[in-house]
Amino acid sequence: MPFSYNLSREAEDDILEAYIWYEQQKSGLGEEFLDSLDKARYSILQNPATYRIRYKKKVRAYLVDRFPYLILYVVEKNEVNVISVFNTSRDPKVWKKRAR
Repeated sequence: MPFSYNLSREAEDDILEAYIWYEQQKSGLGEEFLDSLDKARYSILQNPATYRIRYKKKVRAYLVDRFPYLILYVVEKNEVNVISVFNTSRDPKVWKKRAR
């Protein structure tokens, strides 16, 4: 059964913020970040249950290659709902509020 991949508003904001920051560091680095997220999306959609549950409400985490980010998501029926694209250098209290 194919899964849909849905980004929350918070996840979209996380991605935009990270993209802008990486582009300010080096031109093209933001695009590389987006490419890593696309690869992560593909991996998650292949088998969303592969990645272990880490947090309340059955929140799963995927570690993004090359960048210090976790994609936090919940699988509901045939949907992958991304709660956050979390910078692992940030205070975890920020996303714990989202996972409740």
